Amino acid sequence: MPTRRKFIASSGATALSLLASGRIQGAPRKDAGFLFLEAEGFDDLGGWELDQQSMDQMGSPYLLAHGLGIPVMDAVAKVNFPAAGRYRLWVRTRDWVAPWKAPGAPGRFQVLIDGRAVEETFGTKEADWHWHDGGMVDVPAEATIALHDLTGFEGRCEALLFCADPGF
Repeated sequence: MPTRRKFIASSGATALSLLASGRIQGAPRKDAGFLFLEAEGFDDLGGWELDQQSMDQMGSPYLLAHGLGIPVMDAVAKVNFPAAGRYRLWVRTRDWVAPWKAPGAPGRFQVLIDGRAVEETFGTKEADWHWHDGGMVDVPAEATIALHDLTGFEGRCEALLFCADPGF
């Protein structure tokens, strides 16, 4: 049985393979209590830009909030969950200034569910791309998910994973 860490690490490569094969078209993937949403597949990128500079390292592009110090407009996606309920949120991101031990995490952003921010702020931990635990969130069966930039200084988001299993 795969561990949570191995599953999460491989999900990006799996999603990219499915996307390349044409089995999904950047659309949210939902199976039995999971919803996988690639940031580059959002309906409206707002002020976030599609960045491909790290594809050789991580296998996919990501969204970048490049606002020169002014927060950019939200990236927005309308999604249908497998069912309304409580899900653990994981966000694939990184703190881009962490390699230099710079203070402040300038690439901070929030995830909004129907206009309400989840408690966790993203882009604040770890220099490498990783799955940042956003905690448990309540979602309706249909929701609008948004990436909300807080700084205008290069926030990065590659994907979101919602999981109905709180221990995942």
